[in-house]
Amino acid sequence: MIWKVIGQSVVGSSHVLVDKPCEDAINYRTIPLKDGEEILVGFVSDGAGSAKYAAAASATAVKIGVELVGQMVDAHILVNDRSVMLLAENIFDNLKKQAEALGVPSNEFSCTMLGFVIFPNKACFIQIGDGAIIRNDGSGYFTWVWWPHNGEYQNTTAFLIDDPNFGNLKTRVIEERINEVAVFSDGLQMLALNYETETVHQPFFADLFKWLRMAKEDEHIAILDRKLAEYLGSDTINNRTDDDKTLLMATRL
Repeated sequence: MIWKVIGQSVVGSSHVLVDKPCEDAINYRTIPLKDGEEILVGFVSDGAGSAKYAAAASATAVKIGVELVGQMVDAHILVNDRSVMLLAENIFDNLKKQAEALGVPSNEFSCTMLGFVIFPNKACFIQIGDGAIIRNDGSGYFTWVWWPHNGEYQNTTAFLIDDPNFGNLKTRVIEERINEVAVFSDGLQMLALNYETETVHQPFFADLFKWLRMAKEDEHIAILDRKLAEYLGSDTINNRTDDDKTLLMATRL
């Protein structure tokens, strides 16, 4: 085990009130390398609240994202800006086909998408829409890869299905060793980010990562994963946000 990972999607209190399911989704895996190292792959997606098939869209995005990266690694395809763009095109095509099969407009499968592929000495990131990817810069300071994308109004953003040319899709390759990463959906933005300074709220992640760093056994990580779900569904969080909440966190041993 090189990476310790926990991640949960929890339904928002506003969804509970109207008997609506959680429309966030999360998926991740590690891929072992012959030298004993690992590649870490993770995706988070938030289905648009206005979309009829939001939950299906987000589940599809994260499932295909992780599967395709695995296929790229197996086929020795270089994971870079270009191949990640092809990954987005594949997910777009899948969502569009699902919409066509149901005879509904493609925007009924609207969802954001955030993801990463972390190698031993480099990382590739992808994002369309709001939410954010956070990384430890090596000094213990957490910084965002991109600030959340919002439109003219606070509750608007871009979705993967919006544009086949992906005008709002962002990709980035960082040629350095990354030891800690986190991804969250927009339900946690007001808790995890400081909007006045456009910085990461350091205590939020410092406290959570502290416990993950201390976990030594698979059993301990599983316990932390359950506690993360309890925390995201607690009154402490629900009193500050009524939206669905997803948080994926990973630290390298």
